[in-house]
Amino acid sequence: MSIPNTIWLKCLKEIRPTESDIQESSFVFEKVRKAIELEAEDRKITVAFINLEGSSGRKQTQLRGWKELDIFVGLPVSILSHSLEDKKTRKPVIRRLLKKMVKDIAVNAARSAGSKEVEIAYAEHPYVIAQIDNYKVDIVFCFDLTKDYIINNGPITAVDRTPHHSNFVDKHLTVAQRDDVRLLKAFFHTAYVYGDSSPVGRSGFTGFSTEMLIFHTKALEPALEYLSQSTPQPRDFFNRDADSLKRKFPNDFFIISDPVDPNRNIASSISQRAYRYTSHKSRQLLQDPSEVFFDRRPIPQLSATELDLLDPNYFVIEFHDQTGWHYTKTRDKLYRYFSKLARFLKQEPTGESRFGFVAFEELFQGDIFAVALYVERAKVSQSYRRAGPQQSHVEGVHQFIEKHPEAFLKNGRYYTKIRRTFTSAEATLRYYLSENQLSSKLPVIEVSRTGSTQIGAQALWILTKAVLPFMTLT
Repeated sequence: MSIPNTIWLKCLKEIRPTESDIQESSFVFEKVRKAIELEAEDRKITVAFINLEGSSGRKQTQLRGWKELDIFVGLPVSILSHSLEDKKTRKPVIRRLLKKMVKDIAVNAARSAGSKEVEIAYAEHPYVIAQIDNYKVDIVFCFDLTKDYIINNGPITAVDRTPHHSNFVDKHLTVAQRDDVRLLKAFFHTAYVYGDSSPVGRSGFTGFSTEMLIFHTKALEPALEYLSQSTPQPRDFFNRDADSLKRKFPNDFFIISDPVDPNRNIASSISQRAYRYTSHKSRQLLQDPSEVFFDRRPIPQLSATELDLLDPNYFVIEFHDQTGWHYTKTRDKLYRYFSKLARFLKQEPTGESRFGFVAFEELFQGDIFAVALYVERAKVSQSYRRAGPQQSHVEGVHQFIEKHPEAFLKNGRYYTKIRRTFTSAEATLRYYLSENQLSSKLPVIEVSRTGSTQIGAQALWILTKAVLPFMTLT
């Protein structure tokens, strides 16, 4: 079904930034830019550029009310005393240089621009996060590299590509296509699949991946048709065929090449969960067009009736984050922790099945992190049959029987019965949490069936409505 233009036009009226939005963000940028210039001049440091990047910069693909600014400070390559050829030995040199730039220039500039909240955060390299006039402002240092240099040699730091991404969007997307980007972003937000704090999946669609989807498909409706496919076909700016791209990025489910760097897949961080749910929502929108698909609302909670009918296979574990870490660090540590816990619940130490299929989803807001978890079986028998060696493996059989005198032979293989310490998933879960504390500054608030906080209840909704229905139970 073709989507009526009236839907697009009505939605755009709600999500396009106002002239006031644009002027306000420009004012904050100029204030910070001048502060950076002064700090650099005082220290006799030459900068190649100070640009407003991201959706509020040259791209102009931001949504109304967007209060985040990415300010990039480009350093000339000549500032590096170290040879660019030796990538291993240049890393510590770059790290020290950028740390000094952040402390000497970015922190002071943010404070001069009026920020009372300045934080040094860490990705590949340090950068500053500041609150200025109700805007979250990131001040990031990069190197001023040509596009040809990056294509042929790769970047010096990952963010060196960013100014070229802005150039690409500015050059290749029309005003109408930028509006399509806004609509697609609004759709992703409404489906809870946008950004590195995406409720569905570990990470969702990024601004640049959204822009590249419109670049490749030309318009919003073809983009939705593309996303409605259960398996996305690779998209490449360099005209490589799909098989070549799959060999190039063998571990990636979703492939959209970076037009600035042929060795990078900008869709690699988009989780399969986020894509599957997006695909489902895209099909719904195409079949039954409505403005509701662009109307961003808080994540729902299960109704009282749904909670009453909920199987005892669900758990919600809530944490109070007191670490002071950047949210992505806490997110990633919890993801790794629960991946290990899922394996612990799924099978016995010897490989036999325990509670079967296990899935979890993480959600966070502020200092509350919640993980909703599902197990296929809430209860198991008091013992399980452990497989031993084949009857023909004489030495192995001897050792097995010596260790397990009660072992028995069945269909040419020896087995023994092992008594379980725990027979309920809840007891096993609580044991693991108590014996494997992640951090003293990340204490468990509660382990429950439905969540004791709003975030916990919303995490359960995401798991039951947006994740499990689109997973294969393996």
